[in-house]
Amino acid sequence: MLGFLRSTILSKIVMTVSGAAIVGFLIAHLTGNLLIFGGPEKINAYGQGLRDLGLLLLFLRIGLVVTFVLHIVTSIYLADKNRTARPVSYTKKKSIQSTIASRTMFFSGLTILTFVVYHLLHFTYGIVQPEFYHGEYILHDGRTVPDIYSMMIHGFQNPFIVITYLLAVTFVCLHLSHAIGSAFQTLGINHTKYNGIIKKAGMGLATILWLGYMSIPFGIMAGVLKLTNGGH
Repeated sequence: MLGFLRSTILSKIVMTVSGAAIVGFLIAHLTGNLLIFGGPEKINAYGQGLRDLGLLLLFLRIGLVVTFVLHIVTSIYLADKNRTARPVSYTKKKSIQSTIASRTMFFSGLTILTFVVYHLLHFTYGIVQPEFYHGEYILHDGRTVPDIYSMMIHGFQNPFIVITYLLAVTFVCLHLSHAIGSAFQTLGINHTKYNGIIKKAGMGLATILWLGYMSIPFGIMAGVLKLTNGGH
């Protein structure tokens, strides 16, 4: 698949660049989602703003899926190359020294991709919980738009969805905490002077993202975020 990725150097570059793009998406996506704390007006106006992008939004979504696929394909290829290139004794030693995050990189990557598909089916296409997908909200400027706020509230009132979301976000952040350090090593930045700082930065970013994403379902369960009378 994708013969040009058979080059180890190219694969490392593609994996690093695609990983950076995914991190950028996670930050941007969280920034938008946190608008829910500003009330239905802000999050619903934001959602409509995305819809107004039209075909550009479709291309961005396709690009995101392609980015995920490239990231997973190159990860599989490089992991296989590493296994075949190293002696068994060395591999066992590295396995003992590796962290939980690094040992679950492949599994967490597939879990993340699966969750992205599920997340799109839920909040983008309304296949999951369709009864809450067609709600409408009237913005202050008079426009009637989809009620994303109510859909998110209803969605995260379901314990199964909250647990699924918790597991997926945790896998994402575990993956990210290790991946940032690996990306810098791939780029040749591998020195005892910087490795500790890079590792802490990766863990810090992963923690911030985890807290940010989980603040929404936790806020809903705690009653901080609740349904309003603004939807129609």
